[in-house]
Amino acid sequence: MQFSVLLLYYFCQRSWVTSFSLNSYTKNITTEISTYETLESEDLNKETQHFLNPIYRDVDPSNDVEHIDLQQWPGRSTVLLPRNDIPSTTNVMVPNKFFNVSVSLQRNSTRYPRFSIPLSIAMIDEVFCDFGPLPSLSLCEWQNGSDSLDWMAGSGLGTNWFGGPPSDSTTSTMEGGYAFVETSQTPSKGVTSKNSGARLHSPQLGSTGVSGTCVMFKYSMDGLSVAGLRVLLHLGFDEYSIKKEPDDVISFQNVTIPFCKSAKTENERVIWHAHYYDLEMWQQAQILYTYPDVHSLIIEAVPVDSTDPSRLFRGYIAIDDVDLQPGTSCVGFCNFAGGFCDWNNDAEDDFDWTISRGSGNPATGPVMDSSSDRTTAGGYAFIDSRFPRRPGDTARLISSSFPATNPDAPICVHFWFHMFGTGIGNLKLYLRHFRDLDAVLQEIWGLSGNAGNAWYMSQITVGSLDDYQLIFEASVGNTGMGDIAIDDITFTHGACPVYPQVAATISRDCTFEVDECDWINTRDPDRVEWERVSNQVLSPRNQRKPYSNGNTGTRHNEYFLTLGKSRSGSIGGGTAQLVSREMGGSDNPLCITFWYIMFESFIDSTGPSLGVLRVYIQPNDESSAEPRPIWQLYNDQGPTWNYAQTNINERKNFNIYFEGIWGPNRANGIIGIDDISFYIGNCTVRPPAASVRSEDCSFEKGICGWENITLATNDRSVTWQRAFLTHRPAQLLDKTFGTTGDYIFFDIYTADQKSTEVQLRSPIINTPIDEESTCFTFWFAAFGVEESTMLQVIRTSDIEDANSGYDENGNDEILLWSLTAKGFNNPRPVWMAAQVTIDGRSPYRLILKGSASNGGFAIDDIKFQPRICPTRPPEAHPQVYPNKM
Repeated sequence: MQFSVLLLYYFCQRSWVTSFSLNSYTKNITTEISTYETLESEDLNKETQHFLNPIYRDVDPSNDVEHIDLQQWPGRSTVLLPRNDIPSTTNVMVPNKFFNVSVSLQRNSTRYPRFSIPLSIAMIDEVFCDFGPLPSLSLCEWQNGSDSLDWMAGSGLGTNWFGGPPSDSTTSTMEGGYAFVETSQTPSKGVTSKNSGARLHSPQLGSTGVSGTCVMFKYSMDGLSVAGLRVLLHLGFDEYSIKKEPDDVISFQNVTIPFCKSAKTENERVIWHAHYYDLEMWQQAQILYTYPDVHSLIIEAVPVDSTDPSRLFRGYIAIDDVDLQPGTSCVGFCNFAGGFCDWNNDAEDDFDWTISRGSGNPATGPVMDSSSDRTTAGGYAFIDSRFPRRPGDTARLISSSFPATNPDAPICVHFWFHMFGTGIGNLKLYLRHFRDLDAVLQEIWGLSGNAGNAWYMSQITVGSLDDYQLIFEASVGNTGMGDIAIDDITFTHGACPVYPQVAATISRDCTFEVDECDWINTRDPDRVEWERVSNQVLSPRNQRKPYSNGNTGTRHNEYFLTLGKSRSGSIGGGTAQLVSREMGGSDNPLCITFWYIMFESFIDSTGPSLGVLRVYIQPNDESSAEPRPIWQLYNDQGPTWNYAQTNINERKNFNIYFEGIWGPNRANGIIGIDDISFYIGNCTVRPPAASVRSEDCSFEKGICGWENITLATNDRSVTWQRAFLTHRPAQLLDKTFGTTGDYIFFDIYTADQKSTEVQLRSPIINTPIDEESTCFTFWFAAFGVEESTMLQVIRTSDIEDANSGYDENGNDEILLWSLTAKGFNNPRPVWMAAQVTIDGRSPYRLILKGSASNGGFAIDDIKFQPRICPTRPPEAHPQVYPNKM
C-alpha cells in the first residue's frame, strides 16, 4: 500500500501557500517506514499543495515514537511516510519558524493522509503579560511591528537611562517589569514606516463570542514628547501576531479550523485611546469588544510629531499587567451584541427595553447598531413605542451596583444614543445612591425630542460617596413612531464634561463647543473679557489637549475660552471674571475640574510676566464676605494643556468665578480654560502648586485680610506699606511679575538712630483637621543699615481660643523665623526665598514683625502649603526653639 501526503495550508486572506520550512516530524505510531520517489494527489487544488518526499528514517527502539527528519531540497520538501496502516487520526508535532498551527491527519477517500493546517489561534489567557520582574524582563507573546519605534521591556532601575516610569504597576517596585516606549527617540537612519510611533502586536486571536472579550491593562504617560496611547483591533491575519514557541518548536493538536474570511491587513479599527493625562502614575484601562473572526490587538504608543520642538524632550508611554478576560469581567460595559450583559429591566416600570439589530420601520429607530462599520453584526437596546404602548409609558434599564468612587478618580460614563421619529419622548440617566438603607435618585443627564436618524456619542461624570447604580429611563412620546435606542456603554477613569451640552440637567458643565453655556462675563473697567475662540488661534504645539481618556467617541475640541486682551490695545494689564449660575449648596463635597493653558513663549531677565488664573467661590448669603480663592496659579505652566481640580465645601448656595489677570505679558502669552466639569467627591487640589488659602497674598489687590497693627506714630512712613510706581524701594521690582509695584515693605529712618517696630498680622488661620503642619513660604528683600534692620515671623495664639494649648491668657508668642539685613547686597536689593514650618494643630495668627533705624524689608508672594519644610535661609532659624518673646 502506498501513501502520499498532501499538506494543505489554509492561509487567512490568501488563496496561495506561503513557503513553509519543516525540520522534523514526530508521530505517535509504530510502523515500518518505506521510501517513495514520487507522490500523487487526487482532487486537490494545485495552488494549495506542498509535497513532501521521504529520504530516511531514525527509529528509537526504546519507545513507541518514531522521529522522522525532513530536509529541504530545491523545489521539494522531504519526509518519511508510514508504509502500514495508520490510525484515522494522529497527533503530530512540527517545528516551524513562522506559524503555530493545528493539524488533523486523516485518511481520505483515496487512502491518502491529509494535513489541514490552519492559522494559529491563541487562548485569551496566553495574552497575559506583567513583563516580568528583573532579571526576567520580557514582552511575553507580544511582538513589535516594523514601525519607527519599538516597545521595550524595562524596569524602574533604568528609568533615567533608558526611560519609563520609576516603578511598575504589579509590585510598585523598581525591580518590577513593564513595557515602555521612550518618546523622544527618533527612528534609526534608513528606517521608514507609515506609523510614527511603536506598535505592540498580540498573538492571533479567534472569535470573541457574543459576550465579547474584556481587555484590561495599566498605563502611564509622562513628558512633553508624549501624544497618546491607542488600542486597535486588527481584523483578520496579522503577520506580526504569529505565535513563536521556544526553539521554534510548535505543538500541533488534533484540531481542524475552517478557512478564514477575507480581510485586508490594513483593516484596523481604534477601540480605545487616551491622550496625555498626568494624574496618577498608573491608570487602569478596560475595553470590551466583540469580533466574530480571526483578529489581533495592537497597542500603539504615539509620540508628538517629529517636527514638534517638544519631541526633543524626554518622555515615556508605558503599559503593565495586560490581560484578556471574558467580556463579563468588564463590569457595566455592554454593546448588547449578546444580551443585556449585567444590566436588568426594572420590574416596576411600564414595559421593558428589548434588543434589536435594526429597525423594521424606516420612520423611526436605527438601521443598525452604533458601530457603523459593522453593518452585519451587533445589537443595541431600544424601547418599542408601538401598540400597546401609550404616551408617557416608561422603561428603565438598571445597572448592577458599583462601589463608591475614589474622590480623585470619578467615573466617566460613555454611551451612544439614537432618538429618531415623529413622537420621541425622553431619555434620561439617573444616579441612584444607597445611604443608610435609603435610595436617593438623582437625574444627571437628559434629552427629549427628535435628534435625527443618527447615533450620537454622550458622556457624563459620575462621583458618589456611597454604592450606587445607574438607570437609563426612556419614555414613549405622542405617537407610535418614537423608538429610543442606546448602545456601547463604557466606563473610563477621570472627569468629563456633560456631552452633548444640552443634556446637562444642571447648567454648570461646559465644553464651550456651542457657547459659554450659562457662564457669564462680568464687566470690568479694563474691558477685558473671557473670549470663546477656535483652537486654530493657537500654534500646533499649544493645540495638544486631551480629547479623551479612553473613549473612542468623536467629540471635537474646537473651542475654548481665552483671556482677551485689553480694549485699550496694551499688551498687559486687565482682569476678567467668568461667573457661573447660582449653584445649590450641599452637605456633600463637590469637586470642580477643568483644563487650562498658561504659556509665555519666552521669559526675559526680569522674570515671568504672564499673569494669574484663579478660581473663587462666592457664598450667597446675607453677609458681604469676599469671594474665597480655592485654586490659583501664576505665570508660565508650559506649552501644553493641563488638568486641574479643586474641592468645594459649601452648604449655602454659591457662585463660582474664574478670574484671569494679565501681568505685563511681555511675551504676549496665552491664558485659557476648557472642559469644566463637576462631580460629588472631596478631591485634592491639582496640581498641588495651585492650592491656595485666603491668607495667601501677592498684594496685587490689597493685603488679603492681613492687618497693619503697628502702634500709632506721627510718622506715617513708620508702618507696612504697599509699593507702587512712585513709592517703593529703589531698583526693586515686584517678585510676581517683575513690575514696579504690588508688594509690601517697610522703610524706616529715625534721626536718633533708635530702632522702631512695625507689625503686620494675618487673619485667623484654621488648618484642616488632617493637616498638622503647614509650610509658610514668602519672598523677602533686605535694604538699609545691616545690623539694625530685622524681620521676624511670630506665631501667636491670641485668638480667644481656650483650647489652643498655651497658657490661660492665650497670648503666647513663638518666634519661628528671624533674620537681619547683614550679608545682603543692600544697595541693590534682590528677592530671596524664605520658608518655615508651623504647627497647625490649633488655630493661630502670624505676625510679620520688622524693626529698623535706617532701612527695611520688602515682602511678596506669601503662601501657606500643607507640608513640612526646613527653615530657609538656614540662618533664620532662631537660636532657641521655641522661644517665648
